[in-house]
Amino acid sequence: MRSSGNPAGFTALVTASLLVTAAANLSPTLVSALAVQIQDDLGIGEAEIGMTVSAFFFVGALTSALSGRMVERIGPTTGLRLSTAAAGAVLVVTGVLGRSWLALMILVGLAGLANSWGQPAANLYVARGVSSRRQGLALGIQKAGVPAAALLGGLAIPTVGLTIGWSWAFVLGGLLAFAVSLGVPAVGRKPPATSLQRAVTDRPLVRPRPDVAMRLLIAVTCSTCLAAMGSMALSSFFVLSSVEIGINEAAAGILLMAGSVVGIASRLAMGASADRASLSPFHMLTAMFAVAALAFVGLSTGSKAMLYAAMPFAFATSYAWPGLFHLATVRYNPSAPGAATGITMTGNFTGAVCGPVLFGLLVEATSYGWAWSFAAITSGAAAAVMAVTGRLIDRRPAQAARAP
Repeated sequence: MRSSGNPAGFTALVTASLLVTAAANLSPTLVSALAVQIQDDLGIGEAEIGMTVSAFFFVGALTSALSGRMVERIGPTTGLRLSTAAAGAVLVVTGVLGRSWLALMILVGLAGLANSWGQPAANLYVARGVSSRRQGLALGIQKAGVPAAALLGGLAIPTVGLTIGWSWAFVLGGLLAFAVSLGVPAVGRKPPATSLQRAVTDRPLVRPRPDVAMRLLIAVTCSTCLAAMGSMALSSFFVLSSVEIGINEAAAGILLMAGSVVGIASRLAMGASADRASLSPFHMLTAMFAVAALAFVGLSTGSKAMLYAAMPFAFATSYAWPGLFHLATVRYNPSAPGAATGITMTGNFTGAVCGPVLFGLLVEATSYGWAWSFAAITSGAAAAVMAVTGRLIDRRPAQAARAP
């Protein structure tokens, strides 16, 4: 199926969007997956690993809102190509020069700038290239790029990290990102019309602005900030936590790959369901945050049996909600999906900064059990905030549609 007004078809557009998202997120996922080798080589601990991953999202938090507005001006295709090329360059340099903790942290932080371009560009890419009836599936596929990056990270442990060294995983990842940047198909400059856009925005805007009130966008940002703290703790410390309770490193990598597959499947299923169901994506997000909190409680027990039982639920929820979140952002802000993404992604990035740092510090000060309990608390709080905010936002489009 081809999207109206765009030379590339649905499959080409969402495949490119998936690959770009994966490439832009390779730096922190490789650090997390290869943390054992990096710790041994650089002589650092869990807190330093957490700060390194957080640097990626700290830069994203600082630049996200500006990047969203920039992408609205230069267009999604250019934004995606620049994002992926920059991510590839940083990955290669990290593999070559990241031979100290400070250098590694600075380079991973620079990769966060490429990701802060890529996230709003990817959302705008789908908003302009895909029919509104299929945007849930498209965004589910697109955001599966993050667990796909983790899957590559898990694969890198036995194939690269334990054979030729962790730095080569970054170099190979950078070459992959360069290849992806060359294959991004173009989409039209104007978004396809949607019923919500016609109802909410009858008039042209000189400067595109989100349709949802800023106070509600800020509330969503706070909720996703809390949820992202648990999500990033899961992706950053799952391997180290598994090794801590007696699972060997190669097996922990396989578990990370399995969890990533679960996360990908969940994102696709949730996206496709959101296209067909009458249930609000905000209600679905609330449920996912609540289940994630319960999964983290299971991980906090320190039991191998509970790890195997809780792992699929953790990856299916805490690792899979961004697709629904981005669908809600695009669907409720048809006038400026890129700018709205730039605002709301500030919460994701802030949570991703705080989560690994606080988790790593808690591990060193107490234990993994207490750290996973902290992730459970933040995920539960995210569910509570989203439940209230989502109800307020769901009322707004109906009111706007009735307005003259």
